[in-house]
Amino acid sequence: MTPSQPSRSSNAAGGPRDEAAIAALPDVLAVHRNTTHWYNNASFALPLLAAIVVALAGLILRRGDVLAFAGFLFAVTLAMVPVVLVSWRQTPTAVALTRERIVALHGGRELKSLAWRDVRAVTRRETQGNVRWHVTAESGERIALDGELEDLDGLLREARRLAGLEP
Repeated sequence: MTPSQPSRSSNAAGGPRDEAAIAALPDVLAVHRNTTHWYNNASFALPLLAAIVVALAGLILRRGDVLAFAGFLFAVTLAMVPVVLVSWRQTPTAVALTRERIVALHGGRELKSLAWRDVRAVTRRETQGNVRWHVTAESGERIALDGELEDLDGLLREARRLAGLEP
């Protein structure tokens, strides 16, 4: 993606609300969308998948103990739904780069924005094998960029350039 050609993914998580919010931003140089959805979260998807597989095995084998374990896995899946939804609401569904700032959006709602003049670092953070990037302002405020964003390398390159962090 070049800076003058924002992405136009149709399957992005934020959908039309992100589109409207992006259209209202002045001087948009690029847009990087998160093409995942809340249900792609491993804390929800893995126990659900395991519950389905175990339930099928229990039905095929006609074993009550296996079906009981499937029930437990379904309960774990249901218990994880609120946790996943709460964390999802703070996940950017789109990140817009404008001439003046970086803006993180979720479903058309602005999560956070940082002016390029205040950005002091673009750093890589790894937690339990999950890599995330932080665009950090002088005040300590930061925008977290997940690996699910479209063209993350391009976004990081452009963010460094716009913040004047390139050598």
